[in-house]
Amino acid sequence: MLQILYKHIDKLKYGWVIMGIVWGSIMGPMALWAEGQGAPPPDTQPAAQPQRSPKTPSASATVDKALQQQQVLQCLNQIAVSLTHILNYNDKVVLDQEYNTIINNLNLNNIPDADIITLLQELMDLLTISKINDQEREYLLTTYDKNVQNELKNRLRSKIFDTDLLINPYTTILSAFLNVGSFYFNYRSQMGTYKKEKEEKFWQIESKTIQGINTFYKKLLKYSWDLMQRYDIADEWRLNEKQLSDYTAILKEPDMALRYRKLERIESSFQKFPPYWYYRGQAAQETDQKEAALKCYQTFQKIHLGIMRKDPYAASVAMSKTMLTQEQGDPQKVKADLERTLANSEDSDWGNILFAALQYARLGDADMAGKLILRNLDNGNNAFIDSPDMIRSVGPALLLNARADVFDRVMNTVLENDKVKNYDVLWLYGQLRNRDILKRIEPEFNRVMLLFAKKSAFNPFNLFTGDNLALLLPTRWMADNLAITLHVSTETKEQDFKSDKTALLPDFPEITVLTFENVLSGKSFIKKKRLAEISVALVREKLLSDPGEKEAYNIEMYFQTHVLPADAQQAKLIKYTNYLNSTRSVKAPPIVAKENHPKKKASGDLALWFAKEKIVLNGEAFLWTDGGVVFDSGAMVK
Repeated sequence: MLQILYKHIDKLKYGWVIMGIVWGSIMGPMALWAEGQGAPPPDTQPAAQPQRSPKTPSASATVDKALQQQQVLQCLNQIAVSLTHILNYNDKVVLDQEYNTIINNLNLNNIPDADIITLLQELMDLLTISKINDQEREYLLTTYDKNVQNELKNRLRSKIFDTDLLINPYTTILSAFLNVGSFYFNYRSQMGTYKKEKEEKFWQIESKTIQGINTFYKKLLKYSWDLMQRYDIADEWRLNEKQLSDYTAILKEPDMALRYRKLERIESSFQKFPPYWYYRGQAAQETDQKEAALKCYQTFQKIHLGIMRKDPYAASVAMSKTMLTQEQGDPQKVKADLERTLANSEDSDWGNILFAALQYARLGDADMAGKLILRNLDNGNNAFIDSPDMIRSVGPALLLNARADVFDRVMNTVLENDKVKNYDVLWLYGQLRNRDILKRIEPEFNRVMLLFAKKSAFNPFNLFTGDNLALLLPTRWMADNLAITLHVSTETKEQDFKSDKTALLPDFPEITVLTFENVLSGKSFIKKKRLAEISVALVREKLLSDPGEKEAYNIEMYFQTHVLPADAQQAKLIKYTNYLNSTRSVKAPPIVAKENHPKKKASGDLALWFAKEKIVLNGEAFLWTDGGVVFDSGAMVK
């Protein structure tokens, strides 16, 4: 009988669809009052000017001049910093990031002089030839996903099943996402991880581009002098090449306490440069100097002028600030920082978006949290739930008080992933009723089948040349520490069996075949019209670190023997095979039963079928038929 199924499956002509998630260009920064965003929040306004009489005609002009001075200064310094980073790192990815995130991301509405636009155009032309391609970018972003997952696993390895984490799962997870940062920051702190699979020379910038940048640097100096004279900007606020090289070297310092002290010493030169305050605040926060960190973040937001459309520094500052104020701070101020985070995050910044979603969930705003979770999933960013470790890490926080549609979407995404085992699914459902659990995983049971394992390949309708049974289960169920027992109950005996062989179904790795040898004789059951009830128990003991009350997660499936015509049995096999095919990404034409096989003897026209009878989930029984699980409240199950 199993060979018939193999034969049917072999007829299917399907291919694999490989889904590649290409997230487009690397994230870019945006100002808090970028075009279409309205006025900036109060703490991002430029420093207040001395109040004058409304009748004084120069009041507005003074404010405009001061703002333009700061805008020009920040543009020039940001361009100079980007060039310094490119030269000091000599790395194509850093060049690509500076191109997309800084140089090609400036908010033209907040650039007051056309000469700056001219500079940017020339610099973009110079850097374009050295940008990374889409294939390289996809590799890097995949590595970034792994870095996020590893950070979560490292932080939560000993806490996954802690009661406190399940009740209030937010703080530890939010800290992990904050620590790993967006791709812009994570790449520079984890360069070794990104480069380990490719040679160092692969990432180096072409010498021609390096020469062009050095030449451009000289032109920048001339433009800077002209613009500073034009806008009456003191030269002491312009960051020179030596200062920027020292600054970049400090940012590479792995000792956060030492980095903080060095940054503190250069404050007089960098105090008007917003990214400086982000890095100094980050170093303070990492060394548990919370008041100093908060002061740095507040200073950043005070002098931040929105010269970029989407600013990764503004997003990271807002995220870091919420972690310092989330417990004691005003919820409205926390939400204001979450709005800043989102306003400065691209769709590809799924970590930032998930961070905001979890913060909104912590604040009790399930609607906004749900919208952000769906935003990630709609954009194909599901790395946060694509492995058992991530599900156990992030799952409780995602589903705690989640909207019904968000809950369903997350669980459907999890169930579609063959890497996730049924134990993890049951654990994630937590306190749901058995009926609700079963409704959500019902399609899994449609893949289950019990049939005879051996028969003659030359005479496929001579079904009973052996006494072995084959159990077909979804491969995702085959987790470690899973005990599978087949129990046979007849009018004369009861006996338990363990599987003797385990293998993947040919051409269908989503299904695993377990063979139980010498269970019963099909010929004997047909001739004597005997009956048997066969149950399959799947028991997964809880992990040692799981403090839940359940000692184990149990699923029992019951089958009843039925004698039926061989062609009826063949029709059921074809229906099952076509169902499996329907779950594939690429469908094959349905198989149709052939009627041209030779006429058999009367005894050969009959077959033994194992009809589905009931499912017992954690002790509660549900009616189960070959058509599926029956949830009708009137259905009686013994």
